[in-house]
Amino acid sequence: MKLKIFTLFFFSAVIALGLSCRKAELLQPEPAKVIQLTLTGASDVALEYLYKDSIIATPPVGGINVKTLLSVKDQNAVLKVRKKGTSEILLTKAMVAVPFDQTISIFYDGTKVYNSAISLVVKGFALSGEIEFLLDGKVLSSGTSTINNTFFILIDKGTTREITIRKKGTTEILLTKTIQAEIARQNIDFFFDGTKIADNVKLTPPANPANMMISAKFETIFSPQFKNVDVDIVFYTKPTSAAITTAGTKVTPELRLTLKKDGSFSSIELPPLPGPNYIYSFDIFEAGTNNVPYTTTASPFVNAAFPFKQNEGRYGSISFEANKSKLFIIKDTKNLAAVTRSTYFSGAVTDLSEYFK
Repeated sequence: MKLKIFTLFFFSAVIALGLSCRKAELLQPEPAKVIQLTLTGASDVALEYLYKDSIIATPPVGGINVKTLLSVKDQNAVLKVRKKGTSEILLTKAMVAVPFDQTISIFYDGTKVYNSAISLVVKGFALSGEIEFLLDGKVLSSGTSTINNTFFILIDKGTTREITIRKKGTTEILLTKTIQAEIARQNIDFFFDGTKIADNVKLTPPANPANMMISAKFETIFSPQFKNVDVDIVFYTKPTSAAITTAGTKVTPELRLTLKKDGSFSSIELPPLPGPNYIYSFDIFEAGTNNVPYTTTASPFVNAAFPFKQNEGRYGSISFEANKSKLFIIKDTKNLAAVTRSTYFSGAVTDLSEYFK
């Protein structure tokens, strides 16, 4: 009997001792863990980063790239971001002990905090007037003539923002582009003729490196006489030494580039010229015909001393560069040739290629 009582007390003591040790282990605090935190992003104003109410970083205005070590062990491990010198908290984030490497990105435009950003490259040419670029209805920038800007657009992941273009002093929207958060680099390539915008203008290389690619749009300076039709540019070749009154040689088989009356761009590849001292010249016809696209029975085309004759490639000069892509505006012209006492229609070429390289 005594042995049974002793045995019972012995096991009770062992169990109590075990429970006591386990309870003591549970009462010991969890050890703190160190993490490496990388702070990235950008801000238009100075920011302060606080951890447990102590300032741990004050990056300069602009790009943010800071690495720091933090000790994390309890629910009070909170990172806060505020405007420098103020108490306004822009972002609060609870920190966790794993993984070791952690990153927080913040993009701030002085009004709203975003978690992402993209680059928007805007390249183009405004033939006349000044145009404005707006982000979500607010003016971002403006420009004239050659425009080549890169904008840093702040955006939240999974959302979109909107870029619009208008002529300064007006409310009419000429172009709208939706910005996607998932595409790091986005582009707007455009041409503004003073009234309309042609967007996504690309200088595509020719499929055959021996050729030259041209993209062109047509504009008339003879609006009252123009028939408001699509036109064909018909190509000729001509030695550079030839007199202006010498007709060119029509390219065989015939090459026609149809330019729409709405002012949109059309493209064609031109083959190599017969020799180094040659140029391309051209006629302007009503599309699908060999008729000029004008009413020639009214002033300023009626001229008894200089009657109208077919151009036949006497005028309209285009130089050739193999494996190049060119962007042209072709405006019509009227030429009076004193030697032949004739009136010829042709075109003047404005090369915009340099603005889209």
